Amino acid sequence: MSFYASPGRVVFLILLLRLTSFAQAAETVLATVDGKQITLTEVDESVASSILPLQQQLYAIRKVALDNLITARLLESEARGQGVSLDELRRRLTLGEINVTRAQVEEAYAQNALFFAAMSPDEARERLRLDLENQARMKHYRTAIEALRRKWPVTVNLAKGNLVAPAAGTEPDDGSSPSRGAAKPVVTIVEFSDFECPFCRQVQGTLNTIIERYGGEVRLVFKHLPSEGHRNSLPAARAAYCAGEQDRFWQFHEALFASPNLSDSVFNEIATRLGFGREKFQSCLSAERSRAAVIRDIETARRYRVDSTPSFLINGRLVKGALGFSDFQVLIDRELNRKISATN
Repeated sequence: MSFYASPGRVVFLILLLRLTSFAQAAETVLATVDGKQITLTEVDESVASSILPLQQQLYAIRKVALDNLITARLLESEARGQGVSLDELRRRLTLGEINVTRAQVEEAYAQNALFFAAMSPDEARERLRLDLENQARMKHYRTAIEALRRKWPVTVNLAKGNLVAPAAGTEPDDGSSPSRGAAKPVVTIVEFSDFECPFCRQVQGTLNTIIERYGGEVRLVFKHLPSEGHRNSLPAARAAYCAGEQDRFWQFHEALFASPNLSDSVFNEIATRLGFGREKFQSCLSAERSRAAVIRDIETARRYRVDSTPSFLINGRLVKGALGFSDFQVLIDRELNRKISATN
């Protein structure tokens, strides 16, 4: 995921951050009219809808920059420890078993044939094979970086320097969306996801680990945000909703993310495997209620200015991208510590 802002925009955002940091002071008075005070809190509340997206953008820019600097320092430490150059270390971190099968290449070609119309089939298949191999190398690299974060001491203090995601408001958990984890959570994570999004698939293991580690304190709520660029993501979202009507949402959700491709035949195959009532499932797929349910989630995403997947609202604070477990852990622990402090 990448973020761009012009130099002037960044300067404005930094000035905005400095201005809003004054809100930490007790009721800063900005003006007095006829003996009545106008406080900074009142001003901020009057323009909250305008300030929030800028605060979120600045947070995202600085969070990405922090992550990049942390990774750079980790690589420097590891390269020094191994006595090799940074380039050699990066090469080593991409090493590992890479087994791209002909079936995978053919599947990718079938799904993307229109994009390679001007290219010979053999050239297109070779391009796809190389892309799949590079994806595997990048997976090895990301796994290695996660291992380095565990090997070398990394302390992240997001709250310092105002590097805290601004709250988007009341948590959008109205009880109508699928959820798992704590019945009475301290931390609620609302996930906006797309079944055809590779990064959404990538983060599922991390979310499972969160529920395993924090199941008594964290609840995960799922919201659909299908992309217009993914042909089968909306039908998949409707099918998952219909699976929820038969109390099989999470099983269906897991099967969708595990499937190499999505289609009506895949939905039906999964439904049969999970023992769905066939007529009820088919009726739901074509019913207005399944479409309306997905639209409600999309509208919720727009209301909270969520425009990409995967994105998460962690107790109302927006975080974007397929974060690793250590990143989620910092944010969850901060919310838990905040709860402890509030009760003391």
